[in-house]
Amino acid sequence: MSISERQGKILEILNARNFITVNELAQITFTSPSSIRRDLSAMQNVGLVKRSHGGVTLPDPIQGVASFYDRTHQNIQAKRLIAKKAAALLHDGQSIMVDSSSTAGFLLPYIARLNYATLFTNNIHTALSAIELGIDTHCLGGHSVNGSSALAGTETYKSLADIHVDILFFSSQSLDRYGWISDSTEEENYVRCLMLRAAQKKVFLCDSAKFDKTAVYKLVNLRDVDCAVFDEHFTALETSCKIL
Repeated sequence: MSISERQGKILEILNARNFITVNELAQITFTSPSSIRRDLSAMQNVGLVKRSHGGVTLPDPIQGVASFYDRTHQNIQAKRLIAKKAAALLHDGQSIMVDSSSTAGFLLPYIARLNYATLFTNNIHTALSAIELGIDTHCLGGHSVNGSSALAGTETYKSLADIHVDILFFSSQSLDRYGWISDSTEEENYVRCLMLRAAQKKVFLCDSAKFDKTAVYKLVNLRDVDCAVFDEHFTALETSCKIL
């Protein structure tokens, strides 16, 4: 689902208010209540909003998700190995997108060695680090997700609608044995969905701590990804996806 202008407006309103009714949204957007309900149903299906009796709220903040700083200091050796393997897919002149994950951030030193490469990311920390390394960097706009350095929201969605990159490197919280990639943060999951649509080549980065696990929101199956990069062999995995 690509987000519409009206759905973007709904998210902006919800970021300013904790709760709003369907009728209020209809009045503000000059739209019928039935159209608003259809928008809200579509948005709830991808985890952008949470419907309640007569109205809508933003999803509850995710509990127990480690901060970006903490994640960059977890499984460091595994993430460095993944980045080293994934670097074989990098080439001069590429337009490269990395998501808000800490794993993708470990690719920055390799991207910095390229000539005429352009980087897109929705992570403020990753963008600042890339700029310091001299990488031509574009930070996708938006608001902070649950107080983190990851950005999402209408500005992010609109930016991604106008971008097509050569390659995307992304990660997530979980990968089950059937190849399903999932995450517990709705907004970040939706941003990754749009990133997948905006990339010619899609590369999934995953350390073994995430193997054989499942989170609430499915993103994509490995069969629809061009390549996956692991630090260890996932013995129980059933997939035809190319694995590095």
